[in-house]
Amino acid sequence: MCGIVGIIDKQNSVNKIELKLMCDKIHLRGPDAEGTYINKHIGLGHRRLSIIDLETGDQPMSSSDGKIVIVFNGEIYNFKELRAELIQKNHSFKTKSDTEVILKGYEQYGISELLKRLEGMFAFALYDMGKEEVFIARDKFGEKPLFYIENEKNFYFASELKALESKFDQRSINKKGLNFFLSLTYIPAPFTIYNDVKKLLPAHYIKYKKGKLFECHRYYDLRDTIANKPVYSDFKLACKDLKILLNDSVRKRMISDVPLGAFLSGGIDSSIVSTLMAHNSDKPINTFSIGFKEKSYDESKRAKLIADTIKSNHTVHMLDYKDVVDLIDDIIMHYDEPFGDSSALPSYFVAKLAREKVTVVQTGDCADELFGGYEKYLGQHYITEFKKLPKFFQKLAKNIIKITPHNRFTNSFLRRVKKVINNVNHSDFDIHYNMMCLGFSESERKSLLNENYLEEIKSDVAKVYNSFYSTETLDKGFYTDLHYVLEGDMLAKVDRVCMKNSLEARVPFLDSKIVEFAFRLPLRFKIKGNNKKYILKETFKDILPEETIKFRKKGFGIPIDFWFKNELKEEISSLLSEELIQQQGIFNYTMIKTLLNEHLSGKENHKGKLWNLFVFQKWYLNKFK
Repeated sequence: MCGIVGIIDKQNSVNKIELKLMCDKIHLRGPDAEGTYINKHIGLGHRRLSIIDLETGDQPMSSSDGKIVIVFNGEIYNFKELRAELIQKNHSFKTKSDTEVILKGYEQYGISELLKRLEGMFAFALYDMGKEEVFIARDKFGEKPLFYIENEKNFYFASELKALESKFDQRSINKKGLNFFLSLTYIPAPFTIYNDVKKLLPAHYIKYKKGKLFECHRYYDLRDTIANKPVYSDFKLACKDLKILLNDSVRKRMISDVPLGAFLSGGIDSSIVSTLMAHNSDKPINTFSIGFKEKSYDESKRAKLIADTIKSNHTVHMLDYKDVVDLIDDIIMHYDEPFGDSSALPSYFVAKLAREKVTVVQTGDCADELFGGYEKYLGQHYITEFKKLPKFFQKLAKNIIKITPHNRFTNSFLRRVKKVINNVNHSDFDIHYNMMCLGFSESERKSLLNENYLEEIKSDVAKVYNSFYSTETLDKGFYTDLHYVLEGDMLAKVDRVCMKNSLEARVPFLDSKIVEFAFRLPLRFKIKGNNKKYILKETFKDILPEETIKFRKKGFGIPIDFWFKNELKEEISSLLSEELIQQQGIFNYTMIKTLLNEHLSGKENHKGKLWNLFVFQKWYLNKFK
């Protein structure tokens, strides 16, 4: 795991000091070594976190003849198979690294065919000086980040926005990025919060050839890959194949020359991954979890149940929320742009805990998006059932819900029921889109933003949703979430908090074979009645405790609603003061005042919306001070 930066100067030779300063900005991604390469107009930089081939894996790395140079961030899990294949084709290797496999693979197959063959997480830049071409690529699903800027004079790229800060106007807000953030709580590729900076889309690469414009190409499309493959009809066969695929994925992600472990929340996904790791290890594995002193948020007993079952070296840290509050600014500003998933806070602490003993962890992320683990995936079922009720009972239910107050005990239930009631008369796409909007709904965002900052985003999401050919509504929803939620939220969250601690995170559920398998399953294999992730539970029930299978999903929650009424009350009131809001000219103060007053009085729980505004205001004041 590493960090990469680069400069293509269209007019002059690359400045070595400028390249070095960009590398310094991402030192946490690679504290073990640094390297740079400059050849007139091309400059490549690398920070290394040593994981595989500790002796000879330094970068930038050159081909045998010195004409091809690469900087690479990530891990290729099938590099041993590719290496053996390339040796049979008369390629020789000087190192044991996956980086050299990419170099040799490019020589053998060319860029597009090579990228299709790579199984892993990556962002890399490869310079072919013979052809005077540069290729900059990102992995199939967006595990590793890649930001870039293009102007008339230069092309810059980096693993994190902070390395590009001096290269663009930081006061120029991208309206689409802002609108995505306020609605989704994150900003998906290709957008950022800035007009001048973009994220490279997953499964894409940029080609630069001297004297020609940059070109962006897509090298992998899930839709094309599974288009001619049959849908599973035999549940037992599907369970058998899933067990083989996931075990193989976990095993491959255990390849490391440094200590490794697993995040273990006690939920079914991390429990499966940790258990499979234990089965593939000849010694006890390391597992890590965070406990909370407030019982309603604590899952440490669930994690301990699995740890005891697999006899792992388990480390748990009981977190005091005061510790979290003290580090809020440091954590949310590390993302370099507004990022509203509050679970980034506890995720940071479990990453910090793990880094004390290991350098690599596996996680249970992405199973929810693939196998139907979220409450919203039950939404259409609930809506269908609600529509069957007589109109009188529908109206009565709406009135009861309207007058029921939000509190710690009713909040989770009320949020789910309100989603159903508010979506009864909407289209299938609208239902999914509304449930994606964990921040402000479409109508709320239009009321919140001043007209000159309002930008259409719903059509962008609809385009992705409707591009998936399935007639099954939820399949379209799964595909949309793979495109937006994974890349923009889940993977970004894990990457940043882990890299802040110089820790590499690996996600076995995101192996392309498993993703493709999941999209070949009929919905009834994923959701049976109200039982989410049904096939996961059935496939691995023989290796998991019965209690784990029955646990209700909790999520990585923190008491933001309580903080805003206590520890953070003064700060959020200041950040959302009428004077500051009017000075900014971005938001409608009347709506903000209503949100804040209703929350502080206990009339409504607006913690998600207020957290979004809290994060944005902190970012804004940091950049516009």
